Amino acid sequence: MISTSNLTKYYDTHAAVLGANLFVGAGDVCALIGPNGAGKTTLLKMLAGLLRPLSGRIEVAGVEIGAFPKRLHEIIGYVPDTFGLYDELTVAEFMDYFARAHNVPRAAIEKRVSSTLHLTGLTEKINAPTGALSRGMRQRLVIAKTLLHAPKVLLLDEPASGLDPRARMELRDLIKHLAASGVTLVVSSHILTELADFSTSVVIMEQGRIVRSGRISELVAELSGGAAPVRIEATDGESASVIAAWLGERESIRSVKVADTIVDFAFAGERAELAQLHKDLVVGTNGVVSFYERRLTVEDVFLATGSNRVA
Repeated sequence: MISTSNLTKYYDTHAAVLGANLFVGAGDVCALIGPNGAGKTTLLKMLAGLLRPLSGRIEVAGVEIGAFPKRLHEIIGYVPDTFGLYDELTVAEFMDYFARAHNVPRAAIEKRVSSTLHLTGLTEKINAPTGALSRGMRQRLVIAKTLLHAPKVLLLDEPASGLDPRARMELRDLIKHLAASGVTLVVSSHILTELADFSTSVVIMEQGRIVRSGRISELVAELSGGAAPVRIEATDGESASVIAAWLGERESIRSVKVADTIVDFAFAGERAELAQLHKDLVVGTNGVVSFYERRLTVEDVFLATGSNRVA
């Protein structure tokens, strides 16, 4: 759905994006991760056709951006990290204005506005002034107006910035719903936990470069190396160290790591053997609070790049 080749962008002498080779499959929810200043916003703006790259090629849904820029706007919806609304307009007036701006057929405007407001949970606010909406509702309204022309691809730049916990949960559910409806999404954030629950692929940026990318399932399989990640929680740091030493003597145990009261390791064996290991551990040591197989996440993939600068 989205592919780039050697994409590069400079601001004066500063390299914002360097040689970015990117692929996002149709229907993916791609987590674009990196610290502030990594180049995420610049990359999204180039994908949206709002910035011209110095060099490289971008193709979205089979359309090359440089060759057919107008067609791109029919395919892509872009929600920036900062936005303004026409606060004196009601939600209905705001949506009608942007439906006409997107050339939605007049006969279809009322139905399209109604469906997008329903999707974003704003139906009851249709007659409210946009200036009276909460931050979370304003964010959803911007997404709603961006969906009016039924884009195949939706680019969201730091969409949860400034939202309270409830609004973040509502935004997460909306993204999941959009993904289930077939929209391809690229969602940027410098906060890993915001993206871990719903992402299917990941692009990790640092200092303008893509340092790791791919489908999360494939990256996790590569990261695990066929071994099951297991976590033990101990009563205290001393017990955790004793447990780690005990594990280190077992043949099927790999990569034992201790952090305070947490012991992580990889188990290269059958599940029945893992159950026996649990039993032997409880009998042979003290201080085991919990023992469970851990699901690797976006955060694990990110940490495997060797960076620790994202919150």
